[in-house]
Parts: sequence; structure tokens; C-alpha cells
Amino acid sequence: MSEELEDLLNLVRMFCGEVCGEVFKTLLKNPSEFVDEELASKINISVNEVRRALYDLQSLSIVAYRRERDEKDGKFIYYWYADIEHLNQLLLLRKKSVLRRLEDRLKLEEENTFYVCQNDDIRLPFDEALENDFRCPRCNTPLEFIDNENIKKVLKELISCLQEEILNEEKALTR
Repeated sequence: MSEELEDLLNLVRMFCGEVCGEVFKTLLKNPSEFVDEELASKINISVNEVRRALYDLQSLSIVAYRRERDEKDGKFIYYWYADIEHLNQLLLLRKKSVLRRLEDRLKLEEENTFYVCQNDDIRLPFDEALENDFRCPRCNTPLEFIDNENIKKVLKELISCLQEEILNEEKALTR
């Protein structure tokens, strides 16, 4: 399996878990479509787990299905296949999630001053340090002020780069 596909599977596992990773891997390796029972027997897990994984993967738009009516009993049969055309949208969602977390962290850094214990490496905002009389809650040594300007600078740079990437990818997706 190529390195790109392995990275893709790792991403799917990170988003949805191991079962989704195995289901997606099976769909990627085989150009044919599968019904959920076939997938379950192929990867040796229950049909309900496979169905749950397929719905999770479908919510990410990286699997799709073709539906046909069974001539015998009139029920629908779903044939599932990998649909990696929407992968860029998945990556874009992940980048937006990371961007929100970075922005939240920057806001925290900008709104607070921090104190650190040199022994336990505990970092407390001013309010918590004040509550503890500027002493470490673990070892009771005095807390020292820590300058977080470098942290704020790095966060701003990361946010700027990520915003630019997201903007470029959104433009590419709308073309």
C-alpha cells in the first residue's frame, strides 16, 4: 500500500476509529462494491459494527453507496464503495477544527498571565496562582512569572499560515 493511502487510513482511524479504518481499507483495496454482510465476513466483524462504520464514513463523504431493489422481496440492497473524491473536504474540516483550537489557545494566552513551578512544571493562570498564594499546589515552592510572548507569537504565526491554507483550499474546492 502506498504511503499516501496509509496516511489516509491513519486519518480515517483518527477521525472514526479502528473499525472504520478496517472497513475503509477493505473498500479501498477492492475496486468492486460490497454489501454490508460481505464486508462483515471479509474483515471478520459484526454486520452492525460494519453498518455503523459505513454510516460514519458516509458522514465524512468518503464512502458512498448504490441502492437497488431486490426483485424477490422488494427490499433495498446497498452496495458500498470508497469515494475519495471528497477527501479534500475532510482535510479542510480537520484544518478548521485545528484552527479553532489554536485561536482558543491564543485567546487564553492573551487574556492571562501565567506563573510556573520550576520543580513540578505546573503552569497556572494568575487567578489560580493568587488562590494558592503564588505557591505550587503540589510542592509548595514559590511560583515564578513566565513571559508568554513567544507562545503568543508562535500561535499567531501558526494561525496565519493555517488561515491562508484554508482560504486557498476553499478557493480550489469551489472551482
